[in-house]
Amino acid sequence: METNDRFHQWLKNQHPDDYRRLLRIQEANADAMQQPKDEFTSRLEALGFVRLAVTAMSDTHYFAFPGDKRRENNLTIQKAERTYDRHGKLSIGYDPGVDVFKPYGRLLTEGFYTFDEFTLLLNKMEKSGWYQEKNGTMKRLPVLTTLQREVYDSLPATFTWAQGKQIAVNVGMPERTAQRFFGNLVLFEKARKGVYMKKITFAEI
Repeated sequence: METNDRFHQWLKNQHPDDYRRLLRIQEANADAMQQPKDEFTSRLEALGFVRLAVTAMSDTHYFAFPGDKRRENNLTIQKAERTYDRHGKLSIGYDPGVDVFKPYGRLLTEGFYTFDEFTLLLNKMEKSGWYQEKNGTMKRLPVLTTLQREVYDSLPATFTWAQGKQIAVNVGMPERTAQRFFGNLVLFEKARKGVYMKKITFAEI
Protein backbone atom coordinates (compact mmCIF):
# COMPACT_ATOMS: atom_id res chain seq x y z
CA MET A 1 0.00 0.00 0.00
CA GLU A 2 2.21 2.82 -1.28
CA THR A 3 1.25 6.48 -1.13
CA ASN A 4 2.74 9.73 -2.38
CA ASP A 5 1.55 12.20 0.27
CA ARG A 6 4.19 14.26 2.05
CA PHE A 7 3.85 12.65 5.47
CA HIS A 8 4.36 9.15 4.09
CA GLN A 9 7.31 10.26 1.98
CA TRP A 10 8.93 11.98 4.96
CA LEU A 11 8.31 8.95 7.20
CA LYS A 12 9.65 6.59 4.54
CA ASN A 13 12.86 8.61 4.21
CA GLN A 14 13.45 9.46 7.87
CA HIS A 15 11.97 6.49 9.74
CA PRO A 16 11.72 3.46 7.44
CA ASP A 17 10.79 1.06 10.27
CA ASP A 18 7.90 3.28 11.34
CA TYR A 19 6.88 3.61 7.71
CA ARG A 20 6.67 -0.14 7.23
CA ARG A 21 4.74 -0.48 10.49
CA LEU A 22 2.30 2.19 9.35
CA LEU A 23 1.74 0.39 6.03
CA ARG A 24 0.95 -2.84 7.87
CA ILE A 25 -1.58 -1.01 10.05
CA GLN A 26 -3.22 0.60 7.03
CA GLU A 27 -3.41 -2.74 5.25
CA ALA A 28 -4.98 -4.32 8.34
CA ASN A 29 -7.55 -1.51 8.51
CA ALA A 30 -8.41 -1.91 4.83
CA ASP A 31 -8.76 -5.66 5.29
CA ALA A 32 -11.01 -5.15 8.33
CA MET A 33 -13.39 -3.10 6.17
CA GLN A 34 -13.79 -6.13 3.89
CA GLN A 35 -14.54 -8.64 6.64
CA PRO A 36 -18.13 -9.84 7.30
CA LYS A 37 -20.09 -7.12 9.04
CA ASP A 38 -21.12 -7.53 12.64
CA GLU A 39 -24.70 -7.10 13.82
CA PHE A 40 -24.32 -3.45 14.86
CA THR A 41 -22.87 -2.47 11.47
CA SER A 42 -25.54 -4.32 9.50
CA ARG A 43 -28.38 -2.85 11.54
CA LEU A 44 -26.99 0.70 11.34
CA GLU A 45 -26.44 0.42 7.58
CA ALA A 46 -30.03 -0.82 7.21
CA LEU A 47 -31.05 2.52 8.76
CA GLY A 48 -28.87 4.46 6.32
CA PHE A 49 -25.76 5.01 8.46
CA VAL A 50 -22.45 4.80 6.58
CA ARG A 51 -19.42 3.04 8.01
CA LEU A 52 -16.46 5.25 7.19
CA ALA A 53 -13.51 3.26 8.50
CA VAL A 54 -12.31 0.58 10.89
CA THR A 55 -9.25 0.61 13.14
CA ALA A 56 -8.31 -3.06 13.23
CA MET A 57 -6.01 -3.04 16.27
CA SER A 58 -8.67 -1.62 18.59
CA ASP A 59 -11.69 -2.94 16.67
CA THR A 60 -13.13 0.58 16.40
CA HIS A 61 -15.83 1.36 13.81
CA TYR A 62 -16.62 4.92 12.64
CA PHE A 63 -20.00 5.95 11.21
CA ALA A 64 -21.61 8.95 9.54
CA PHE A 65 -25.30 9.77 9.92
CA PRO A 66 -27.69 9.02 7.03
CA GLY A 67 -27.63 11.67 4.30
CA ASP A 68 -24.50 13.38 5.68
CA LYS A 69 -22.71 14.49 2.51
CA ARG A 70 -19.68 15.65 4.52
CA ARG A 71 -19.27 12.12 5.90
CA GLU A 72 -18.47 13.29 9.44
CA ASN A 73 -17.74 10.70 12.10
CA ASN A 74 -20.58 11.22 14.57
CA LEU A 75 -20.93 7.69 15.94
CA THR A 76 -18.11 5.40 17.03
CA ILE A 77 -18.33 1.80 18.18
CA GLN A 78 -15.34 0.95 20.38
CA LYS A 79 -15.04 -2.79 21.01
CA ALA A 80 -11.57 -3.07 22.55
CA GLU A 81 -10.44 -1.37 25.75
CA ARG A 82 -7.48 0.45 24.18
CA THR A 83 -6.91 2.66 21.15
CA TYR A 84 -3.73 3.12 19.16
CA ASP A 85 -2.23 6.03 17.26
CA ARG A 86 -1.36 5.88 13.57
CA HIS A 87 2.06 4.42 14.39
CA GLY A 88 0.49 1.48 16.21
CA LYS A 89 1.49 2.71 19.68
CA LEU A 90 -0.89 2.38 22.62
CA SER A 91 -2.73 5.66 22.96
CA ILE A 92 -5.47 5.77 25.58
CA GLY A 93 -7.87 3.41 27.30
CA TYR A 94 -11.63 3.50 26.84
CA ASP A 95 -14.60 1.58 28.11
CA PRO A 96 -15.99 -0.52 25.25
CA GLY A 97 -19.26 0.91 23.99
CA VAL A 98 -20.80 3.40 21.59
CA ASP A 99 -20.04 7.13 21.51
CA VAL A 100 -22.52 9.46 19.82
CA PHE A 101 -21.05 12.91 19.28
CA LYS A 102 -24.21 14.81 18.37
CA PRO A 103 -27.93 13.98 18.46
CA TYR A 104 -29.77 12.51 15.50
CA GLY A 105 -33.51 12.53 15.92
CA ARG A 106 -35.40 12.17 19.18
CA LEU A 107 -34.02 8.75 20.15
CA LEU A 108 -30.32 8.91 19.29
CA THR A 109 -28.99 11.53 21.70
CA GLU A 110 -25.42 12.60 22.35
CA GLY A 111 -23.54 10.53 24.89
CA PHE A 112 -21.99 7.17 25.71
CA TYR A 113 -23.94 3.90 25.52
CA THR A 114 -23.01 0.45 26.72
CA PHE A 115 -23.57 -2.29 24.14
CA ASP A 116 -26.72 -3.45 25.94
CA GLU A 117 -28.07 0.12 26.03
CA PHE A 118 -27.31 0.63 22.34
CA THR A 119 -29.00 -2.65 21.40
CA LEU A 120 -32.20 -1.48 23.10
CA LEU A 121 -31.86 1.90 21.37
CA LEU A 122 -31.46 0.25 17.96
CA ASN A 123 -34.61 -1.77 18.58
CA LYS A 124 -36.53 1.48 19.12
CA MET A 125 -34.96 3.18 16.11
CA GLU A 126 -35.88 0.26 13.84
CA LYS A 127 -39.52 0.63 14.90
CA SER A 128 -39.57 4.40 14.47
CA GLY A 129 -41.13 5.84 11.32
CA TRP A 130 -38.87 8.91 11.58
CA TYR A 131 -35.67 6.88 11.23
CA GLN A 132 -37.22 4.74 8.51
CA GLU A 133 -38.11 7.79 6.44
CA LYS A 134 -34.61 9.25 6.73
CA ASN A 135 -33.23 6.34 4.74
CA GLY A 136 -34.64 6.70 1.25
CA THR A 137 -33.21 3.34 0.19
CA MET A 138 -35.03 1.38 2.92
CA LYS A 139 -36.58 -1.75 1.53
CA ARG A 140 -39.97 -3.02 2.60
CA LEU A 141 -40.84 -6.64 3.07
CA PRO A 142 -41.99 -8.34 -0.13
CA VAL A 143 -45.32 -10.14 -0.21
CA LEU A 144 -45.09 -13.11 2.14
CA THR A 145 -47.49 -15.83 3.11
CA THR A 146 -48.95 -15.65 6.59
CA LEU A 147 -46.63 -18.45 7.70
CA GLN A 148 -43.52 -16.82 6.18
CA ARG A 149 -44.33 -13.50 7.80
CA GLU A 150 -44.86 -15.17 11.18
CA VAL A 151 -41.49 -16.92 10.90
CA TYR A 152 -39.74 -13.72 9.78
CA ASP A 153 -41.22 -11.69 12.63
CA SER A 154 -40.21 -14.37 15.14
CA LEU A 155 -36.56 -14.45 14.07
CA PRO A 156 -33.97 -12.25 15.82
CA ALA A 157 -31.85 -9.87 13.74
CA THR A 158 -29.03 -12.43 13.67
CA PHE A 159 -29.47 -16.15 14.17
CA THR A 160 -27.78 -19.48 13.58
CA TRP A 161 -29.26 -22.13 11.29
CA ALA A 162 -30.15 -24.26 14.33
CA GLN A 163 -31.93 -21.33 16.02
CA GLY A 164 -33.79 -20.35 12.86
CA LYS A 165 -34.83 -23.93 12.12
CA GLN A 166 -36.20 -24.37 15.65
CA ILE A 167 -38.17 -21.12 15.46
CA ALA A 168 -39.56 -22.01 12.04
CA VAL A 169 -40.56 -25.53 13.10
CA ASN A 170 -42.20 -24.18 16.26
CA VAL A 171 -44.28 -21.80 14.14
CA GLY A 172 -45.29 -24.63 11.80
CA MET A 173 -42.86 -24.41 8.85
CA PRO A 174 -41.24 -27.71 7.76
CA GLU A 175 -37.46 -27.88 8.04
CA ARG A 176 -36.86 -28.19 4.28
CA THR A 177 -39.16 -25.23 3.62
CA ALA A 178 -37.28 -23.22 6.23
CA GLN A 179 -33.98 -24.02 4.54
CA ARG A 180 -35.29 -22.66 1.23
CA PHE A 181 -36.82 -19.66 3.00
CA PHE A 182 -33.50 -18.70 4.64
CA GLY A 183 -31.90 -18.88 1.19
CA ASN A 184 -34.02 -15.93 0.01
CA LEU A 185 -31.38 -13.27 -0.69
CA VAL A 186 -33.94 -10.47 -0.57
CA LEU A 187 -34.78 -11.31 3.03
CA PHE A 188 -31.58 -12.75 4.46
CA GLU A 189 -27.82 -12.33 4.30
CA LYS A 190 -25.39 -15.07 5.26
CA ALA A 191 -23.12 -13.26 7.71
CA ARG A 192 -20.77 -16.25 8.02
CA LYS A 193 -20.97 -20.01 7.90
CA GLY A 194 -24.13 -21.15 9.66
CA VAL A 195 -25.15 -17.62 10.70
CA TYR A 196 -27.90 -15.61 8.99
CA MET A 197 -28.94 -11.98 9.26
CA LYS A 198 -32.28 -10.37 8.43
CA LYS A 199 -31.70 -7.79 5.68
CA ILE A 200 -34.95 -5.85 5.84
CA THR A 201 -35.99 -3.66 8.72
CA PHE A 202 -39.48 -2.25 8.75
CA ALA A 203 -41.69 -0.11 10.94
CA GLU A 204 -43.93 -1.99 13.32
CA ILE A 205 -47.51 -2.04 12.03
